[in-house]
Amino acid sequence: MDRNMEFWLKQDDIPSNYIHLPVPPGNYNLNWANNNSSFLVEGMGEVSFLGKPKLTEITPIESFFPYRYNTYCQYKDFPAPADCVVTIQKMRLSGKPVRFIITKTLVNILCSIESFQFGEKDGTGDIYYTLQLKEYRVLK
Repeated sequence: MDRNMEFWLKQDDIPSNYIHLPVPPGNYNLNWANNNSSFLVEGMGEVSFLGKPKLTEITPIESFFPYRYNTYCQYKDFPAPADCVVTIQKMRLSGKPVRFIITKTLVNILCSIESFQFGEKDGTGDIYYTLQLKEYRVLK
């Protein structure tokens, strides 16, 4: 994975509602699919009908918020781990979608935060997390 790709969560174009993940996840996967269906037609056999796109499925994002800068961090002066947790919790509880962006890719998706798990593992002050996102489609 390109070390220069950045992972962002943004909400409402308010700088206090932005998180640039200091340590990018080791991988990411998205599944783009359609609601296609097929039917058996007498005398023809099976035929396909093309449907509209399903909501994009995003595999859980796993990484950590570091307590101290290290070479695996993408930038210095990142927020404290607890502040990152508070920001994501605020986004989750707002009832509004977030924009998930991975620079240098086609990923720029409006999402709901489905779940957010976090905790400490090793006494370093780092907070490890798993973030589950799902595409959010605005009804018009």
